[in-house]
Amino acid sequence: MSSSVALSKFSASVAGARVLAGFHGNVSNASPNQRFTDTCVLSAAVAHGVGCWEGYLEAVLREFVSKTRIQAHRRAWTLIVQFEALVDKAASELNTPSWDKCRDLILNITGMDVYPSWIWNAKFSNQTDTKAFFDGVLRVRHSFAHGFSIPNDIPGLILAGNLDKAYVANAISCVEFFAQKTDLLLEYELTHRHGCSNGWN
Repeated sequence: MSSSVALSKFSASVAGARVLAGFHGNVSNASPNQRFTDTCVLSAAVAHGVGCWEGYLEAVLREFVSKTRIQAHRRAWTLIVQFEALVDKAASELNTPSWDKCRDLILNITGMDVYPSWIWNAKFSNQTDTKAFFDGVLRVRHSFAHGFSIPNDIPGLILAGNLDKAYVANAISCVEFFAQKTDLLLEYELTHRHGCSNGWN
């Protein structure tokens, strides 16, 4: 199986989230409060990972549509061009890539519902728990981006309202799961529904 160009770019850039998390425990001259410093670098790692997921989803949907265009009939060309413009607009308006928004965007553009497959088996056995964790990651990103405290009800934290290194590692792994799983699902759609026998290639 091949992968999309978007997934290759995602994989290269999401490594930056792990780099940021790696600064946990390092002293900063900007603040004498080590807990504050650690929270900043861990929050930045989560925000970076979520940003990579958002960028991936925007790019992969555009790539998916451009692959299906190759197989389209010439008479439908003007409709395809219009659809590509709508996809560009919808993808660029995705600014909080929550479970529901991402699922809806993928369904609206591709006709495929990712719900049955979006189970992060490394940690959870169902969509409900996966969704709760994933949306919690989005809430951590939101609180960091807007200067709020980490909410106390985020699933997966060792101490309520406090980021820890294990949680951030899980958050990054979860985002990687979503990108990799989505890429496989979209390639299946390309090969089985759209006649693109080479998938992403």
